[in-house]
Amino acid sequence: MALRVIELALRLGLAGIFLYAGALHAWDAPQFVMAIQAYDLLPPDATMLLGVYLPWVEICAALALLFRRLYLGALGAVAGMLLVFLGGIISAWARGLDISCGCFRAAESIQTHFPMLVARDLTMLAAVAVLFALEGRAQPRPAEWLMRPSA
Repeated sequence: MALRVIELALRLGLAGIFLYAGALHAWDAPQFVMAIQAYDLLPPDATMLLGVYLPWVEICAALALLFRRLYLGALGAVAGMLLVFLGGIISAWARGLDISCGCFRAAESIQTHFPMLVARDLTMLAAVAVLFALEGRAQPRPAEWLMRPSA
């Protein structure tokens, strides 16, 4: 029972975060594109594509987590996005950029607190790892399934 509560809390928390962020990014796509450009990692065309399509990937992944449809794919997508976000944040931190992370608001403070951002993304990545582990426990192993007597 406790594992179900933990799974539900983590799943709803991640879904809420990604749904909120995706909706904000989709609502103000030009500002989100500018936030991505500030990282200076991608050419302008790729930045534009990422700024337009990433919010919808965030929203779709959040809805899939929320409603448990294509659940493992949604967990994989969220983990992949978090790893990319971590890479971008660490890269900006290493290069001494003073930028808004662009995560939840277009007008975030310019003095980015990189250790907090890294800790936040690592915490969400840990939540994804726990959800993967819980899902693995919930699924019967193929050998166990084959060995069960038929009804």
